[in-house]
Amino acid sequence: MDFLKRNTEAIQALAAVLTVLLALGALLGVKVQIDSSDAIQRAQSARDIYREFLALSVNKPEFAQPDYCKIADSANAAAYESYFEYFLYTAEQVLESDAAWTPTVMHLLEDHQQFACTIKDKTAYSDSVAAVLQTFQEQSCKSVEPCK
Repeated sequence: MDFLKRNTEAIQALAAVLTVLLALGALLGVKVQIDSSDAIQRAQSARDIYREFLALSVNKPEFAQPDYCKIADSANAAAYESYFEYFLYTAEQVLESDAAWTPTVMHLLEDHQQFACTIKDKTAYSDSVAAVLQTFQEQSCKSVEPCK
């Protein structure tokens, strides 16, 4: 008991330091949990929007695998361009959640090669979408003939 009386101040200081360390640990744990929850939510949102894009593609097969040269001169041109913008929005969501979606996005771009190759200004797109578009164009657009 004498030891405790002699070292009361040191014990109190140690207890205060331990309390601060435990509080910091708890804050760090909360931050990790929030970040993890956010990542799970973004991944789920990306899967949901991809599922919606697939449903739209089933309902609009003429846009899913288009003949862009025919569509470009038709009343459906604006609808197709909106479809393609929705595809790029979907690509942005899935790529921002996980870069492992890149091959899927690249594969889907193949069906829209003629239109994708006409996009020059990529500043309106997120960095991830702009990078995928750039890579796709470098790999695929050399052999694409413009519409007549």
